[in-house]
Amino acid sequence: MATSANPSRVLGRLRISRNTEESTSIERQQETIQRWADSHGHTVVAWAVDEDVSGSVDAFDAPALGPWLTDPSQVAEWDVIAAWKLDRLGRNAIQLNKLFGWCGDQGKTLVSCSESIDLSTWAGRMLAGVIAGLAEGELEAIRERTLASRAKLRERARWAGGKPPFGYTAVKLPDGNGWTLEIDPLASSVVRRIVDAVLDDTPITALARQLNTEGFLTPGDYYRTVKSGEPSLTGSGGSKWASTTLRQLLRSRALRGHVHHKGQTVRDDSGEPLQMAEPLVTLDEWELIQAYLDRRAESRRGINRAVSSPLSGVAVCLECDRSLHHTQHTTKGHHYRYYRCADKHTTQVPAEMLETLVEENFLDEVGDLEVRERVWVPGDSRESEIREAVASLDELTKMLGRVGSSAAVQRLTDQIAAVDARIQELETVPAREAGWEYRPTGGTYRDAWEAADTDGRRELLLRSGITVAVNVDTGGERRTKTNAGAWRFDIRVPEGILER
Repeated sequence: MATSANPSRVLGRLRISRNTEESTSIERQQETIQRWADSHGHTVVAWAVDEDVSGSVDAFDAPALGPWLTDPSQVAEWDVIAAWKLDRLGRNAIQLNKLFGWCGDQGKTLVSCSESIDLSTWAGRMLAGVIAGLAEGELEAIRERTLASRAKLRERARWAGGKPPFGYTAVKLPDGNGWTLEIDPLASSVVRRIVDAVLDDTPITALARQLNTEGFLTPGDYYRTVKSGEPSLTGSGGSKWASTTLRQLLRSRALRGHVHHKGQTVRDDSGEPLQMAEPLVTLDEWELIQAYLDRRAESRRGINRAVSSPLSGVAVCLECDRSLHHTQHTTKGHHYRYYRCADKHTTQVPAEMLETLVEENFLDEVGDLEVRERVWVPGDSRESEIREAVASLDELTKMLGRVGSSAAVQRLTDQIAAVDARIQELETVPAREAGWEYRPTGGTYRDAWEAADTDGRRELLLRSGITVAVNVDTGGERRTKTNAGAWRFDIRVPEGILER
């Protein structure tokens, strides 16, 4: 084994997590190692420099250092690995001891210049083991401080760092003490485009195709352009918009500007949501978006994606009122399509028979009426505040059943009491309630139906709030040509459409 007492080839190890402290800067580390090498008559043959690399990273996996430990041709080029301090090689005792053992097996020496540790001596190996344990404890303490710091920042409605939610940008506070979020004019324009499309009942999959066709970058790709200093909404990104991406964006509490943690809104002592930034959507828009996603999720359950049907998400079971699922199968060269109830409250309903029945009855009932679509009319601000407070109450009540410590129970109880008091105060003031209105869009239902394709007919029914309830009773027997069953059928047309 090479020792520091003989002239040796030195590999200088330089690492820093963040280049913010002068005492641990790359330059300072390099100076210390060079002085040590010069004083012992050694020659520094190379520097393994890893910037912005955590001490928790295994030395063998570090971008710059790793190859000097794993590539035989590079391993042969040095005798001693020298670092400013042991923690520059790692903060995990197990990983450091693995490095110590590897050095012994390879005939190498490891030196910590500022701690006088030299693995070529018995005392150095013992001291290295002790310091490795201390380094691991310090890393764990850093992790705990980081988690505590992030929790404190959430409580103060300040941005804790990382990639901002799509639609926002991180901005340093005027006093220089921390960061906050502000609306990003570029990204927020795409968020508004998405929200408006959803409020117009545009299918999520169709919206994703539109965004991809027009070349809009996904949130991750857009953030990379921001980091490069040249923000751009369009370009050639590495990923594509997908329905999952859009649903995650639309479900995020960040749209309301709320501080959130693990998908839950963070609240103050009075139960009010902590506001990180200006909201990207109003409360009315948020509730409509969630209702839209819930409705689409219900209509998607069990639906065969390969087959499009004008009644998927429109047809419901007359018994349980749940959406009927559209299915198909092929037997002996014959293709069959059905609507079925997941809870089997009805015999499988032949798709073509139901669709023909719906078309005939639907057009007889409303074909000559002007198309009317549901439009959400917001209430006044007082009514919106009541609904938001009730939503807070519901969320806090659910959380109360999940916590166990007396401190958490007391905190939630106090928040619930504060929200309840606020609701009582708001209820004393008359308010105009929000609600749906049906407004004419021009043209008759017959014209719109005949001009539309399968997807268009389904969207026409969904936007108008029309559903079709059906049940086929075969008396417990299998449905056959001679036993078609007793059909019960109801087209449910909202009163707002029937109004002349």
